[in-house]
Amino acid sequence: MRAGQTLRRRRRTPERVGRPPGVFVRSSSERRAWYANAVRFSARLAVFTGFLLASACHETTGTLLTFAQAPDASTADSGANAAPSRPGPDTTWQIQLSGTLDFSFDVNMYELDLFSLDSATAKRLHDRGSIITCYVSVGSAEPYRTDYASFPVSALGNALVDYPEEHWLDERNATVRSLMAARLQLASANGCDAVELSNLQAHVQDSGFPLTPSDELDYARGLLEESHAHGLLAGVSPSDDLITPLAADADWGFTEGCLADAGCQAWQAFTAADQPVFLIEYGSASDSPSLCAQAAQLGYSLVIKHRELDAFRVGCPAKK
Repeated sequence: MRAGQTLRRRRRTPERVGRPPGVFVRSSSERRAWYANAVRFSARLAVFTGFLLASACHETTGTLLTFAQAPDASTADSGANAAPSRPGPDTTWQIQLSGTLDFSFDVNMYELDLFSLDSATAKRLHDRGSIITCYVSVGSAEPYRTDYASFPVSALGNALVDYPEEHWLDERNATVRSLMAARLQLASANGCDAVELSNLQAHVQDSGFPLTPSDELDYARGLLEESHAHGLLAGVSPSDDLITPLAADADWGFTEGCLADAGCQAWQAFTAADQPVFLIEYGSASDSPSLCAQAAQLGYSLVIKHRELDAFRVGCPAKK
């Protein structure tokens, strides 16, 4: 299903605010004003979502992180964190979105699912000096998320080819934008230092909506501005045609399978802008000599993972 990149999966009617669906926010100043209105609408929703997490988790379907030994909740902090250092090409990292969370890796950055992160886990990782990046699918609606029922039916498009329970979103819709603003606010409150804005590729898929590259670029830039307004670093995982336009706005790029698909060259726009590129390839430890050498030649920071995105990891940081 390559349309810019392989889609990755993590098993894992509110009032409208601001502009009506179908009206685009064009200028940078307009986007900031629009998203400010969206945040005001969504503040209560974000707080409410936070309270729902604990009670809804046992009903959530899909693969979620579990914890071998949950940290003592009494040690959790208030969620206020110092501004994280911006990652570079030599940043070591781990992504885990299923299975029992493995804290044993001595890495600079962990990527975890936003809706699975609790404050005690965030504190444990912060105490050891790790940056926490939270995965957020901003281009699709996943039915096992606690805010799924708040997406308007009219904004839910066609199902993803490999994941029929999941639907593309109309990213022009005012309520969709408000809900994503609420997720970013929740990320900041939950202890995330950064977010990975994933699935920014609806316009090159059979989404069910007449989305254009300009629509999705506007949406992505608005989310990046909103992330930064909350003190969050932000990486992007877009289709190939949006890589170059977003290289100057995002803090890093995130892709997967581009070595296997021979599609890594597009990400040189990020390295040319001195932005790191974090890459997943799926395989085993035996694949590391070849894959690590290819990623290093490109200047990308690679981890080899299982498709379940469990604890398994073979890392090879970028070398220039």
